[in-house]
Amino acid sequence: MILKRSMSIVVALIMCVQLWGCANMSDQSRTRAEGAGVGALVGGLIGLAAGDTKGAIIGALAGAGVGYLVGNEIAKRKAKYASEEDFLNGEINYLAQMNETTRKYNMQLAMDIKKLNKQVKSLRASYAKHKVKRSKLVKKKSELQKKIAKNDQMLKELQKEYQINVAILDEQKKKGKEKDPKVAKLEKEVEILKKNIDALQKNAKQLAEMDERLSV
Repeated sequence: MILKRSMSIVVALIMCVQLWGCANMSDQSRTRAEGAGVGALVGGLIGLAAGDTKGAIIGALAGAGVGYLVGNEIAKRKAKYASEEDFLNGEINYLAQMNETTRKYNMQLAMDIKKLNKQVKSLRASYAKHKVKRSKLVKKKSELQKKIAKNDQMLKELQKEYQINVAILDEQKKKGKEKDPKVAKLEKEVEILKKNIDALQKNAKQLAEMDERLSV
């Protein structure tokens, strides 16, 4: 009974949000409203999955906020172009550049991690034999944490970009443009972006493990 009532509330919230996206809205306003609606749905379902009535409502509202921010960012980007075709070309080019930059970054980071692993292993062994002072480990840990902070920031930016472009693809598919060559190109870049994110997360995990090993 509680679950049904919670679901009803979540659905009502989504319907309210989606009413913003009515036919008389501009394309940009509709993009914002649809983003909020999708966010509300995801957030609400997460709350319901946890079996939490209050959490479902809070999740729906929070999700709507995130979804609106994504929709708002898309609307801002669209406003910079004269046509939707130009907008899609711009997104494809931007994402392609981001993917290439991230690919190179991941390659360099992977090489850095190999060197760092050897350094950390050597430092730990020397410290265990009282051959180096604790300050040496602290210094290396400080250097490593700067790299972790940079990596985390890049990961955050990539994940945000992924959310935005997934929303753009969803919007295009709702318009029946899934077979459009430009949509196909954008989808390919989004898939590459996801792989880059996965690689970055793998590297982040290794950095965190090394950071833990330097704790004394």
